[in-house]
Amino acid sequence: MKNFTKIFFGMLAMIIALASCSKNDDNYFDANKQFELEAQSIKTFVSSKLPLAVLDTNSGIWYQMISEGDGVYQYIAKDSTIYGQTKKVPVAPKISVRYTGQLLDGTVFDQNQSQEGMTGFLTQYIPAWQIAFFPKKIGDLNLGGLTVKGLSKGTKIRIITPSYWAYQNMSNGKIPSNSPLDFMIEVVDIK
Repeated sequence: MKNFTKIFFGMLAMIIALASCSKNDDNYFDANKQFELEAQSIKTFVSSKLPLAVLDTNSGIWYQMISEGDGVYQYIAKDSTIYGQTKKVPVAPKISVRYTGQLLDGTVFDQNQSQEGMTGFLTQYIPAWQIAFFPKKIGDLNLGGLTVKGLSKGTKIRIITPSYWAYQNMSNGKIPSNSPLDFMIEVVDIK
């Protein structure tokens, strides 16, 4: 009888543990579905505010090139060993930018308009910025950037990104979860 009780409670504990690990569909976040939900509101926003904007169909990011930069910065890729395989990876430049970030309703959530701008390595910023900065390709390496040459010193660009390339279903300060974002970016320097 003692063994039966041990086995019974052991099985009961296992059933409870397995049941607690089962997927709860109410809390499941589907990034692709959210991306599709935002596409129409972004398109409506762009058509009323930025009629000259272009849609990058690979990323879903809309952009308008306000002014081209000097085109001097040369993006490069280097060999890197990842999980035992050598692959080409882009080298993230150090950027200085003046920018304003807004929600689609016009609420400014962050900005830096100082003379020197905000400085950091490109990999420190949201994926939308990386897509905007990097070129479409470096040699044979496809990066999926918005422009052929990538951004350079003096470039001014406005991007409207789905939340997928920003903070997704997480809130961040004044940014609610699942928020498409509108950025005006001016490249002060890039090294």
